[in-house]
Amino acid sequence: MFQKAPDSMIPDPTPERVFALCRLIARRSMSRDELRNAMSLGKASSSSYSEFQSALSVAAEDLGVLHYADDKLVLAIAPEHLASPTAFRRYAGTRAFRNKDSSFVLFTRWYLAQNERVFALDSWEVKAKTAAQEVPALAGLRENDALGWRFWAAFFGLGYLSGASLIPNANIRLADLFATAFPESFPYDEPVQAADFMPWLAEKMPEADLNGVWPMAVSAGLRTLDELGRIRLEARRDTHRISLFFVDGEPVNEFSHITVREEGCP
Repeated sequence: MFQKAPDSMIPDPTPERVFALCRLIARRSMSRDELRNAMSLGKASSSSYSEFQSALSVAAEDLGVLHYADDKLVLAIAPEHLASPTAFRRYAGTRAFRNKDSSFVLFTRWYLAQNERVFALDSWEVKAKTAAQEVPALAGLRENDALGWRFWAAFFGLGYLSGASLIPNANIRLADLFATAFPESFPYDEPVQAADFMPWLAEKMPEADLNGVWPMAVSAGLRTLDELGRIRLEARRDTHRISLFFVDGEPVNEFSHITVREEGCP
């Protein structure tokens, strides 16, 4: 799912299924067969086996949450990373976006760069075919991959699913970065110059192209957090400004400083 392209992004290993599987092992270690039986509620079938195998592969190989010890599956990470869906999302995000050559990151980067064009590409099949034509490393991408991608993209907070599109708005993804990685580089509740913020965000959010005007997903995400009072965007005079994706009538279309409020980063 999150390995070097061309890796599969089939829909079976949904975030919810992977999280549930990991939580079972967090409660107690099990053999593979015991875990499969628990996941299928004792009603195993060929389809449930495929779903289980896909979820186990993502949990163990892609996200590094589980490993084998004496024929038992055990946690390979601290239990607090599975304490809640939010904790799991933040941990999984650090792993999923680490490999910049994965189909997941490459397709995400392509999707976010399309801005409003994603609405004109009116089906997941069309989106997959278009990305396959425009990104050489995604030449083998199929509709099924895009269908699998959408669940994880929404889970990581890159937008909101609606019909055949993911409406770009990365406010949850940004909020996760502000709550975890931001205080390692900048102080809370103090203005940070956009010129310093940009390279930091480019490193932490490799799926977004921040050269030139920032994409719709990032722009909408920052505006949402600003409106919620979790951050403050300012456009000061005579300072370097970053241009956000333009929205007519929107009061914030550029900024020179950003203040991340600690109380807005639970």
